[in-house]
Amino acid sequence: MSGRAMLDVALLGCGRWGMNHLQTLSKLRGLGVINHITVVDPSVDARMAAMLADDVAESLDGIDTEVVIIATPSHLHAQQARDAMENGCHVFVEKPLGCCEAEAAQVLATAVEYGRVISIGLLLRFHPAVKLVKKMLRAGEIGRLEELRFSRETMRETPLNSNVVEALGVHAIDLLCHLMGEVEPSTVNTSGDESQARVILEFPHGIEGIIDLAWDAKKENRTVELIGSKGKIIFDLNIHNSAKLLRDDIEFEIECESNKSPLEAELLHFFNAIKSQKEGGDWIAVPEHGAALRGVRWTERAVRSLHLSRPH
Repeated sequence: MSGRAMLDVALLGCGRWGMNHLQTLSKLRGLGVINHITVVDPSVDARMAAMLADDVAESLDGIDTEVVIIATPSHLHAQQARDAMENGCHVFVEKPLGCCEAEAAQVLATAVEYGRVISIGLLLRFHPAVKLVKKMLRAGEIGRLEELRFSRETMRETPLNSNVVEALGVHAIDLLCHLMGEVEPSTVNTSGDESQARVILEFPHGIEGIIDLAWDAKKENRTVELIGSKGKIIFDLNIHNSAKLLRDDIEFEIECESNKSPLEAELLHFFNAIKSQKEGGDWIAVPEHGAALRGVRWTERAVRSLHLSRPH
């Protein structure tokens, strides 16, 4: 696609979510956004499955690339991101950015020190319905916002050495803060266990953000509900083209401006930021560094308040 940088990309990690990255990168390569994809994974099976890649490798050693996308196990993210930036690469790293706020801050400091573009995989910010809902809130469609609800239930079994708050909650915490206009919560209260939990964020003006999370659920559920003084908005994160507005007992379906997948939109923003930086222009990190740290900070507090062990 004319006007965009042709970049060589190394995808570090090609497991379940890494494969989603590979499929999206393949589409962007077909559009001329990127040039070459190398999948890097120590697993022979993962490398054999990466049929959409141009090349595969066991490690990053000797690979000449401008961009590294990190989709490895979470405890590896921070060090791999810092190493890649110190070696001259721009980095997209899946959540979490670090295992704690201090570690995440070190990663962001490395990006500033070396002048690299870094993006953190909080893709719900790029969901078409989220952009639509933010406009509806600004227009006062549901009056004064009173409560936000986020439900994420999955039929997947609880992974080994994992907890549901850190694995699934970070997206919810970031999204609710984003919908609140990047407002910092004042407190967090959590209940539950490693497989099922409720996180309640207290925002200014008495607004609550209620997050329900579960592994081993009977059905898949990914919904967001915003309740106001004059109505409410509901949208399904699995649907990319609309949201529902309920007001005066009447339901309206509002179409989104785009139905582009959140991951595709997120990666396009990242690649365009690299292009802008290379040309000496302005670029905006999404999320901005302060918001990235906020998500790690409040996820960490939610895990601690429930006395859950953090993944290793």
